[in-house]
Amino acid sequence: MVKGLDKNSMSSQNSNISIPHIQNGLRANKSTSIGRQHIESEESLNSVLKFPMVPFEIENFITSKHGTAQILSADESTGESTQRVTLKKGWSAPIGHFNTDIEIFVLTGKLRQGGFLLRNLSYSFLPAGIPSGPWVAEEDTVLLWMPDATPTYKTKDYASLKQIPENSAYHVKMQHHERMAEYLPAQELHAMKWESTTFLPPGSARKSLYTNQKTGRATWVLGLVPMWIEGNFYAGHPSIEEAYVIRGDVQGHWSMSDDPFNRRYAIMGKDGYYWRPAHIPHGPFWTESGSLLLFRTKNRLDCYWMLHNPDITQQDQARFQAAHGKDNSV
Repeated sequence: MVKGLDKNSMSSQNSNISIPHIQNGLRANKSTSIGRQHIESEESLNSVLKFPMVPFEIENFITSKHGTAQILSADESTGESTQRVTLKKGWSAPIGHFNTDIEIFVLTGKLRQGGFLLRNLSYSFLPAGIPSGPWVAEEDTVLLWMPDATPTYKTKDYASLKQIPENSAYHVKMQHHERMAEYLPAQELHAMKWESTTFLPPGSARKSLYTNQKTGRATWVLGLVPMWIEGNFYAGHPSIEEAYVIRGDVQGHWSMSDDPFNRRYAIMGKDGYYWRPAHIPHGPFWTESGSLLLFRTKNRLDCYWMLHNPDITQQDQARFQAAHGKDNSV
């Protein structure tokens, strides 16, 4: 696990780890728990690259010698989290299985998992109990690591096997696993067709990576053309929502975690990120250069809409003042 996510280690082994972006000015009482805290600020939207770096360690899988992580958001009680992880070239791990569902999205580099190569903009969904590996980082690799709980990696049942891809793929725990059909070893974005979006205006399209047909939980990539504009409205959802900018920009009115019901203008740039609870209205949005974003929701993404009164092209008053060198409020 990443040191700092285990509730016990938070106060003992890793009390020196500072994660200021998670303690971000929430005004709700501490007893008002939503699991993960709302992560949406000028800092997180701008870029997560300055977030604190911590060791990335999972017993039987990886040590801090080969991996580091930046915690983007986390539920400290369960270990559910989203992390930006860097694996060093040459790291390897044997065949095993995780105790929890894990999603992986490779941003850069090459990571071999069994007989599959995860490279630039590739995705994998590993259900709990499904054998995976052997693992090898063929290049320095940066990825988003998204476990549903604090992960453990079990290797005992596979220790006597020759460490080749066939021995995870052919294993009885793979071929007869009740969730085998959910397993996505590798989904390459470049090989997928664009699909139309349900709610957004023309100029937007998506590539669906994973969908749970029962709960509506979904992971997908959204693409926006340059100068795309959403419209003169903002929206809320009955689901948590998180997004990471792979490239480009998204401008608009954000529900910042320090004052979520009074939206304010900001620009979300490359490597920008937010994790937003359900029923926090946000928008409208637009983009100047176009954008590519990874999205995740915990339930089906339904929307309800409200009118945004100011002109959609308006940016915050401070920017107008800076541009014109005068007070535009008169």
